[in-house]
Amino acid sequence: MTTVSRAALLPILALFAVQLIFGFNYAAAKVVLEHYPPTVWGALRLLLCALVMFGASGFLVPREKRVVHRSFLLRTALYGTIGMALTQFFFLMGLRHTTTVNAAIMNTMTPLFTLLVGVLTGIEKGTPRRWLGFLLAITGAVVIRDLSEFHFGSDTLVGDLFTILNCISLAAYFTLSAGFLREHSPFWATAWMFLFGAIVLFLFSGSELPLLFQSGLDQRFYLAAAYNVVFATLITYFLNAWTLTKVSPSVVAIFFYFQPVIAVFNGWLNLGESPNARTFAAMGLIFGGLGLGVVRKK
Repeated sequence: MTTVSRAALLPILALFAVQLIFGFNYAAAKVVLEHYPPTVWGALRLLLCALVMFGASGFLVPREKRVVHRSFLLRTALYGTIGMALTQFFFLMGLRHTTTVNAAIMNTMTPLFTLLVGVLTGIEKGTPRRWLGFLLAITGAVVIRDLSEFHFGSDTLVGDLFTILNCISLAAYFTLSAGFLREHSPFWATAWMFLFGAIVLFLFSGSELPLLFQSGLDQRFYLAAAYNVVFATLITYFLNAWTLTKVSPSVVAIFFYFQPVIAVFNGWLNLGESPNARTFAAMGLIFGGLGLGVVRKK
């Protein structure tokens, strides 16, 4: 018999919200990257999020949980570098040098890398049921896409490699930070991770840093930038950090497979692209994989 415990329901809803936000972020990020280099924009968005979260921590995080000691700072610096700086840099560089279709399809490897890292570190158990769930979900994610637009070539090779590195760094962050986030306030810890991630990316920016101060940006840019900062960074990273205190890293990661479903509904509602039999078959595989990978068997 399979059941979803009540304690797990809220994190699952939060994970659906995260993927809903991420599902619309590819287009917004493309707009921003027309004006800013990946390192500069990544540093700026992380810094803005850090400032907001530090300001809000005075109201939302009890004083005794706002710890600042050597071990805490070292751990948040490490996870901020892996989970914020590197993932931002790899994702934006990948999106800049490859197609959105390539990036979206290749990012489906993140859950598999997460489960693999978890198994290798002893944090996760790679049961046949869970591996089957991941296999079904990734199959559905690939089937739902128009693979005629997916291609490897010299013009996308650099971007594709960066996208794979993004999957690996995000998987490492999910797996390694989970225990730490259970010990501390996720809100407070995430604020410090944002800060350290911003510092690392500012250091990487080098000669591109003056591009931070631009003028003449249009309304389209500001809307995309606001979405990228508020929704795709501030809200999603905190929700991911919070859910890592409630469920295993592989459960957090497997919800990445919900993004192609969002893309289908977006195309249906805004572009008039009607779902077909292949679409529904792929969605069945994705939701079946989610069920096997998330729902616990008693």
